Amino acid sequence: MIILTITLWVGPAIINSNLGEIGFDQFRKSINRQIEGHLRSIEEDPLDAIEYFNLGLAYMAMGQHKEEVSSYLEAIRLDSNYAEAHFNLAMAYDIMRNGKAAIKYGKEAEVLYSKLRKHRQVRKVRRQLNIFHKKYKVITKK
Repeated sequence: MIILTITLWVGPAIINSNLGEIGFDQFRKSINRQIEGHLRSIEEDPLDAIEYFNLGLAYMAMGQHKEEVSSYLEAIRLDSNYAEAHFNLAMAYDIMRNGKAAIKYGKEAEVLYSKLRKHRQVRKVRRQLNIFHKKYKVITKK
């Protein structure tokens, strides 16, 4: 009985190599396919803010932060109340060491999440804003 259990538990992982780790080349190809898919979808519907956001996520995975920022900015242009896009844009600007923009979009995300009554996200954004303020030595007015 123990042998059967081990076979059922381990067997699929051996048969299906997709369950194991993938190499960087496979990862890169997968993300590039995602980017191409998002670009095709945007070409079909250029007013889809969610698709621009998803494109930004794909660019983030590839470390292409300028393209990531452009995608989030377009998502926000199409839907100015897109709180998650504001937050991700703040994080992307932080990666690019643009503290002023990171704080600006972080604050906007905080306001939008507050309006949506998403308190967990508000706390998450506030924690991140505290990190930004310390990191970029910003003095806040009380």
